[in-house]
Amino acid sequence: MADWRNVGNWHWKEKNCLVWAKTYLEKQLTGLEAKGSDISAKVTSVESVTGDVDLNIRKGRLLAIYDVELKLEWEATKGDEKVTGKITVPEVAHDTDAYVYEVTSTSTSTAALPLKDFVRTQLTQAIGQKLGNFTEDLKKENGSEMYIAGDSTKSSEASTPASGQIAKDFKEGKSGGTTGVAKTQNATFGTVVVTQTSEFMCSAGDLYATLTDPQRVAVWTRAQADIKPEVNTKFRLFGGHIEGEFTALVPGKRIEQTWRVATWPAGHFSKATIELEQLSNSTRLSLKQTGVPLNEEDATKANWERYYWNSIKGSFG
Repeated sequence: MADWRNVGNWHWKEKNCLVWAKTYLEKQLTGLEAKGSDISAKVTSVESVTGDVDLNIRKGRLLAIYDVELKLEWEATKGDEKVTGKITVPEVAHDTDAYVYEVTSTSTSTAALPLKDFVRTQLTQAIGQKLGNFTEDLKKENGSEMYIAGDSTKSSEASTPASGQIAKDFKEGKSGGTTGVAKTQNATFGTVVVTQTSEFMCSAGDLYATLTDPQRVAVWTRAQADIKPEVNTKFRLFGGHIEGEFTALVPGKRIEQTWRVATWPAGHFSKATIELEQLSNSTRLSLKQTGVPLNEEDATKANWERYYWNSIKGSFG
């Protein structure tokens, strides 16, 4: 799916994965067992995982950066003898695989020493092997949410339920109520209409200003906004990944604009109309966008929701 803020995965993007790491380590380590000729030991629980676990993208590279302290509980048995204790790994980090294990036991008896030693030499070895997979699994499980397709126009036509009929209409030069055909200098392609509604707990006037005032736009786009609320004035958002031009403006009521993503076919703009309806305690926003490239329908819907509506709500409440 195409993304508006990080085309080519070039800019820094970060995801906090500590919650995932806790679940992962509990699953991987709880019940982990080491067996000898007459002694067996296992991890009975993951007591705590504290620290930082982040996944980052910079200049197209997926980077895992983490440093956590891991505390485990263990149990070892030899015949009728059973001993419990704890293992602390002070540093599980992205830049080392030489782990230090601090093993303590609840028993100080002489009979417990062989069991504690078995945990120190054998069970910790099994733990280390599991921890050795952490970086790869962290990237594998979370990386798909970080990477952004470089050329979204290569998406499968199967991404839209009606793509078969749309493709047929396109080949025949037809267009329906929600589909169409667009031509640029270098391409001819099918288009669809995107519609959305969202409710905001503010006045229509405030929402209009939030969508058009450069200072407010800079807050929810988290970047400098090249925008001015004047008809026939062009705008550029998200580092130039979104561009267009205001064609009609009615403060507190309606915004009409041409609008495109940088990865769309060169020279092609959709037409987006935003209607604002003042309700008793909120404002209903309705979007109708025509001329969206067929393969971009799902991405466009998701990104309006994520980078416009949700970002505005998250920034202003």
